[in-house]
Amino acid sequence: MVEITAQTSIEQPPQWAVLQRNLFDLLADAVDRFVEQYFEADGEPFWPPTDHVGCDGFDDVVEGFYNWPLVYAMGGHERVLTHARTVYEGALRRGRRTETPFGHPMVVEEFEHCRDWFHLGEGNQYTYNMGLAAPDDDAVVERAERFAQLYFGESDTGNYDAEQCLVRGPMNGSMGPEYCDFSAYEHHPYGADYRWARHGLPWRDLEFDSAADLLDPDNEARLFEVLDERCSKGDIPLNLNITSLMTNAYLHTGDDRYRDWVLSYLAAWRERTDANGGLIPDNVGRSGAIGEYTDGSWYGGYYGWSWGGWHYVGIGPIISAENAVLLTGDREYLSFPRSQLDVLLNEGVPVSDGEGHETLYIPHKYGDPGDYHYDASGVLTDDDGEVMWRDGWYEFRPHRDDPYTVHLWYMSMTPEDRERVRRLRDWGSQPWTSVDRTPSTKHGAGEEYAWLAYLDDEFPRYPERLLAATHARVYRRLSRLREEDEPTEIDEDYLRDRNPVFHRGLLQLTMGAPQPVYYGGLLMAQIRHFDAERGRPGLPPGVAALVTDVNDSGVGFTLLNSGATPRELVVQAGAYGEHRFARVEHSEATVAPDSNTVRIVLPSATKLSLEAELDRFVHDPTYEIPVDRV
Repeated sequence: MVEITAQTSIEQPPQWAVLQRNLFDLLADAVDRFVEQYFEADGEPFWPPTDHVGCDGFDDVVEGFYNWPLVYAMGGHERVLTHARTVYEGALRRGRRTETPFGHPMVVEEFEHCRDWFHLGEGNQYTYNMGLAAPDDDAVVERAERFAQLYFGESDTGNYDAEQCLVRGPMNGSMGPEYCDFSAYEHHPYGADYRWARHGLPWRDLEFDSAADLLDPDNEARLFEVLDERCSKGDIPLNLNITSLMTNAYLHTGDDRYRDWVLSYLAAWRERTDANGGLIPDNVGRSGAIGEYTDGSWYGGYYGWSWGGWHYVGIGPIISAENAVLLTGDREYLSFPRSQLDVLLNEGVPVSDGEGHETLYIPHKYGDPGDYHYDASGVLTDDDGEVMWRDGWYEFRPHRDDPYTVHLWYMSMTPEDRERVRRLRDWGSQPWTSVDRTPSTKHGAGEEYAWLAYLDDEFPRYPERLLAATHARVYRRLSRLREEDEPTEIDEDYLRDRNPVFHRGLLQLTMGAPQPVYYGGLLMAQIRHFDAERGRPGLPPGVAALVTDVNDSGVGFTLLNSGATPRELVVQAGAYGEHRFARVEHSEATVAPDSNTVRIVLPSATKLSLEAELDRFVHDPTYEIPVDRV
């Protein structure tokens, strides 16, 4: 392994480095307080209560701590990982004791019994982050394989039809897809007004066509009946998120059957898309026929084009393409999500802000003509003030909430994909050169566009601003913790709404990585750090990292040791060693490692700036830690 020693002394660490190291300490202390106040003494969450009967919510509990292993993997304190293990085990115990209306628990064999992959993707982020944090933990590896095996054709769950290459239900899990009763899932505690009146009625052929009519209990019962008829069986694009579960198992084991599953299932969805004229259908029956339960219509499925629209439909194509690129190195797979985005771009409507800027409003939904009265603030309307409908497309609005274009560029690194990000810029929203101090939305992550401005040299103070804002977010959560002895109302979201750990800035600055697609994507990164002395993932104590450039050739980054103790670390190309350092320049020399790792020696009070040329996606990816474990 090539070894590089820092020669440049520092007299005072820069602000970004001080803030970064302070943040790691602050997050550890915050987790200590959080666990003490918001969990039982044995690590169990307060929710669900003892008498609770329900199908939903386990993923929300896990979202309250899912990112703790990720922070540890970047250099966080050991006790952050210890707490994560403790409360996850506690959540599993709670889930195993919580009954559903179906005669089995909410959690069976440590996996949710039957849920859609919007929610399963959220909850399984913990599973994937544990692969980064503790890949040599036998329990982590065993779970990774056992969870993935739920989706092989020979599984007793009946989740997967290997001959048809399709998942047999929009909801699935450890008990299989046969427990999809929408009256059980949707009626309590939400009701139709929660999901359907807010998003609009997916179909125009029912006896009522206004979302407001759904608030009538009689109509609500009819809605659930129709949902069960049309949306309880067959495959939907969200199930492409299962490719992350398979890729996670591959990263632990290197077993080709997991990779083969990803590639064959993705190929099946691409064939369906081609058969549908280039647009991904949102429902496929168990026979393999598009529209089998929707009278032949390719839209109208669960989480489909006529309900949640592109925000939900786009998740599967981008996540599965990322996973396929990681597993094969072939970036052609990105043409799948790119082709879907281009359809929306071609249908877009430019809207001027009156100051010389145009925002492209792209359609997010597709459906039949009719009454589209629903909560659709911020979308284009026609001359009558109704939601604009044009050739089937409607809900024209900016693309600001979805990170898919950023991820597409990040995986391809092509100028064309970078320009697509710029073209979809929302000029009417928060400027790209500012950082919001309030917690950002989970799916949009909040800072991708400001981060891109920094990489384009338009926002030089971004690292300091982002880290200061992250501190402010943590302090705001700690303030809430001080003000309440315990939550006055405990529901499935109580942990997620109070979690004091914010990781996104650390991902961008230390690894040059965007937030993974929140609903079940894996981390994709330029570089990753390992503590050579302690034999663990993450930056050593006192060491800060700043990725200053990400481009089609490689990455620039600075490492700084602000402590009095010399430190050694290994820098890996890619989150899973999938990239190769072809050439590395620093102030003293240029070296050609021809490897996916370099060893860095940082004497006390020194820094080292490097420009690395990367050959991307050329190595077999793995969770294996490239340092000796202590």
